[in-house]
Amino acid sequence: MPVYQNKKTKLWKYRTYAYDVYGNRKQFEKGGFKTKKEALIAEREIQSLDKVEQCTISFLELWKNYEQHIKLKLKSQSYRKVVSKFKNHILPYFKDYKVKNITANTYTKWQMIIQEKGFKHKYNSSLHGSMVTILNYAIKFYGLKENIASKVGNFSKGQELPKKVDFWTFEEYKQFIEIIDDNVYKVFFETLYYTGLRQGECLALTWKDFEDDKLNIYKTISKEKIDNNYVINTPKTTRSIREVKLDNELIKDLNSLKEYYSQSVDFNDSWFIFGGINPLAPTTIGRKKYKYCEKANVKKIRIHDFRHSHASLLLSLGVPITVISQRLGHSDINMTLNTYSHLIPKDEDKAIDILNKIKSTN
Repeated sequence: MPVYQNKKTKLWKYRTYAYDVYGNRKQFEKGGFKTKKEALIAEREIQSLDKVEQCTISFLELWKNYEQHIKLKLKSQSYRKVVSKFKNHILPYFKDYKVKNITANTYTKWQMIIQEKGFKHKYNSSLHGSMVTILNYAIKFYGLKENIASKVGNFSKGQELPKKVDFWTFEEYKQFIEIIDDNVYKVFFETLYYTGLRQGECLALTWKDFEDDKLNIYKTISKEKIDNNYVINTPKTTRSIREVKLDNELIKDLNSLKEYYSQSVDFNDSWFIFGGINPLAPTTIGRKKYKYCEKANVKKIRIHDFRHSHASLLLSLGVPITVISQRLGHSDINMTLNTYSHLIPKDEDKAIDILNKIKSTN
């Protein structure tokens, strides 16, 4: 059934038919929704309250309903990630099961199959989280009595090697940047190194986001394209929305780049800082980086390692970890500490010197 908007109040409502908890088909109606999307989500949830199917629904059928549910709620990039997890690693195993027939033994066998694939524990945990969420959905809308995924628990972490953090020293970075002959790419790599921005955050920047001595970070470009258009989303967490201050040399180089673009008669502040009318293509960035690394005779690092290099540089200069966490837009300081604690200088001798100094003055 369609949803409707009240022309006077501008609020939305739905009117639909569904089965109630007693198996009787009846009309449900509710209004007061601020957006059409909210009304559609509420309508879909009511339509899912079909208790007649609570004992017979298959996992595949549950997934089809759940997919429509999350499509309305999630950002496009997050939605595609969830779909990928289910289609590649969950549906192949569970699709033919009746949801009520998934037992602890069934779930444990699936976990063993996934662990044999050699994924990182973090990814395994995300698969488990996806199962917990869809079964909670089944409990809420299809009368499933218990969440077997929650009951069995997460994957065993086991002995996982610590995550490798690769980075350039300041000398390696200077060796790399000095051989770049394309000014757009030179300032792009310079911005990555001296700000610690993620590639998607950097590519999403327009000249409106460059303000005096800082960059305003509040959006990101995803790796995928939809209908040949770049997908721009808000960051995953509110901590990623931030202002990143710039050093004087980078400010000067960004202003020079803006002056170069402004020579075009079509130029305006909505142009992307790195690319113009369209942002630079990630594949071209990777190819250029590889070529410049070879030419400069420095080790090849990933684009994301420019971010690690920025953190490493600041740590070596004694910048507090709290400031680095803020610049990187981490969700909390523990994330920064877990990633970079091994790079923090061991300054216990400095602490003892300070203690000795204050004690000697008393």
